[in-house]
Amino acid sequence: MRIRAPLSVILAAMLIGGCSTIGSMFSKTKVEPMAELKPITATARLEQVWKYRVGGVENALIEPASLGDAVFAANAGGEVYRIAAGRQVWRAKTKEDIVAGVGAGNGIVVVGTRRGAVVAFDADTGATKWTSELSGDLAAIPLVDGDLVVVRIGDSNVVALDVTNGRRRWSYNRTTPPLSLRAYSELRRADAYVFAGFSGGRISAINSVSGQLAWEGAVTQPRGTTELERLSDVVGAPLLGAGSLCAGSYQGRVTCFDMTRGVAVWGRDISTSVGIAMDSDKVFVTDERGAVHALDRGTGATVWKQDDLKLRKVGRPLDIDGYVAVSDVEGWVHLLNKSDGHFAARLRADNSPIDAPMIEHDGGIVALSRDGVVTFMKVR
Repeated sequence: MRIRAPLSVILAAMLIGGCSTIGSMFSKTKVEPMAELKPITATARLEQVWKYRVGGVENALIEPASLGDAVFAANAGGEVYRIAAGRQVWRAKTKEDIVAGVGAGNGIVVVGTRRGAVVAFDADTGATKWTSELSGDLAAIPLVDGDLVVVRIGDSNVVALDVTNGRRRWSYNRTTPPLSLRAYSELRRADAYVFAGFSGGRISAINSVSGQLAWEGAVTQPRGTTELERLSDVVGAPLLGAGSLCAGSYQGRVTCFDMTRGVAVWGRDISTSVGIAMDSDKVFVTDERGAVHALDRGTGATVWKQDDLKLRKVGRPLDIDGYVAVSDVEGWVHLLNKSDGHFAARLRADNSPIDAPMIEHDGGIVALSRDGVVTFMKVR
C-alpha cells in the first residue's frame, strides 16, 4: 500500500510528532519476524487447475475479473487478457500504462490508465468499445453494473459513465483529508444506490440515477494528533446483504450499517488494509497483523480468530464453498474452515506475493500474483 500525499506533507506530520519520532526512524529497533508456516492436517484439497502469466502488476491496483466462462486480467504495462480454460482468447493493449482494473460486466471489460482515461473493451473480441478521458488517475477498481460504469478518481470524485458509450452521466465530489492510502478499493451498487468508501473513514450512498448523496456514515472516526495517526481510509469493498452494508477501514473499525438509513448497527475496533468478506451469518476480516477474524454478522461478536499467519501480509478473505481463502506474501493460498478457522488446505500459487484480492470463478479461486501469474484453483 502507498500513501497518496506529497513527501513534504509526510515529513511535516513527522515533525509534529517531535524529535523522538524522527529519532525512531534511525534506531536499531528489532523487527518482529513473520510467522513460519506450521504443518497442517488437511481436511480438504486445494488443486491447481491452470496457470497463465500476464505480466507484472507492480504498484498498479489490478485484480482479476470473472465474466461467464472467462477470467480477465491485466498488467501494469497496458495489456488486457481474456483467459478461458487456461488459454489466451485475446490480448488488447492500451496506449498508456494501466493503474486500475479490471472491471467486467454487461459485455465489456474496463481499465483505467495513467493519464486518466477509462478504456472499455468488448469482452468477446477485445476490440476497443470506447474511451472516456477523465481528470485524474483511478483510485479504485472500475464497477460495471447494469447501465453504468462507475469509477473513483483520486480520493474524492466518483463518476458514472454510460456503459454503451462512456459518456458522463453524473459525478459526485467530496473533500478529503490531506493523507490517504493507495490500497485496493471497490464500489458497489444495490437498489437505487452506489456505495463508495473514502478517506477519513466515511462511506457514501449515492443515488445511482442522479448522483446526489442519499446518506453518509462513519465506518470509523480518525484518531490521533498527527496526520499519519489520523490516516483512516475505508478499504476493500462495501459488502451488501439482507438490508445491511458492512465495510472495514485502516487504523479504524469494521462497521455494519442499516443499508437504507445509514445507521450503524455495530462496530468493532479492528484495523484492516485489505478489506472484508461476508456470508449469510459472518463477516470475515484480515487485520493489520495478519490475523483472520470471523465476526457474527448481526452483532459483531467474535466467532473465531486465526492468528498463525502473523505478519505474513495476509490478503482479503474470500468466501468460497464452505471455506475462507486468504493469500500471503510468499504466494501461498490458505483455506480456512469457515466454522472454526482451522486450516483445511494450502497451495502455493506463485513464488511472488499475492497482493490483489482473490476472486471466485466457476466455483473455484483465481489469484493474481505481483509477478503477473494468474492461478485458478478448486477445492476438492
